[in-house]
Amino acid sequence: MKVGVISDVHGNLVALTEVLDRLNDCDVIYCAGDVVGYYPFPNEVIELFIKEEIKSVMGNHDYAVANNDFSGFNPYAEEAGRWTREHLEREYLKWLSELPIKIETEWFNIYHGAPADDELAFEVYIFPEDPMIEEFVRTLKVNLVVGHTHIQFLRYFGDLFFLNPGSVGQPRDGDSRAAFAILDTEASKVILKRVKYNIEEVCDAVMKEGLPEFLCFRLYEGW
Repeated sequence: MKVGVISDVHGNLVALTEVLDRLNDCDVIYCAGDVVGYYPFPNEVIELFIKEEIKSVMGNHDYAVANNDFSGFNPYAEEAGRWTREHLEREYLKWLSELPIKIETEWFNIYHGAPADDELAFEVYIFPEDPMIEEFVRTLKVNLVVGHTHIQFLRYFGDLFFLNPGSVGQPRDGDSRAAFAILDTEASKVILKRVKYNIEEVCDAVMKEGLPEFLCFRLYEGW
C-alpha cells in the first residue's frame, strides 16, 4: 500500500495539481495542515481535497481563516488570510472549521506543528535539528508526521520515523520545487519527493488579485 503525505498547500492549486499527478497511484493521501493561506486558489484547493478524499489536520492558517483570528500573523500572512476568508465559499469555510487537530492512522499520527491535543498542535514549530524530535518519538512510540516549518526532512529512530513532507505550496528550504512524501507500507519505507511546477502562473494570479508581491517572489527562491 502507498500513502501520500503532503502539507502546507496554502491555496497553491498549481503546485497541488502537479503533486497529485505524482500521487495518483497512492491508496490514500494525508495532509499535515495549512490547506489555505497566502495563495489565491482556496476554493479550488478545498474542492480538490474533497474530490480526492484527502484527509487533513488543521493548520494555523486554516484556524485563522475559519475563526477570523489573525493575531500573531505577519502583515503578508494576515493580508492573504483576510483575502482568503473574504473569498472563500461558505461551505468551504465550514469544512475548514471542522478539521481535526490530529489524525491517528495505522501507520502514523499526524499534526500540523507538534504532537499535542490542544492548540499547540498547530502553533509549535519543530525544525529538523530540534532535540525534542527524538523525545516525541520515544515517548509516544509511534511514527509522527508534522508540517508547519515548510522544511522537508525525515529522521529515523530505530524502526520509527519523524517526517515533515515539506511544503507543497511554499517551500522554505531553498528548493523551489513542491515537496511531498510517499510511505510504502509493504517496504516500510518513506520516500521524499520534489516536483517542479509553474510558479509564474501562481505569480500572475497573485498580482491579479492584488496580494503582496513578496508572496510571489519568495516562491522562486524557495524560502
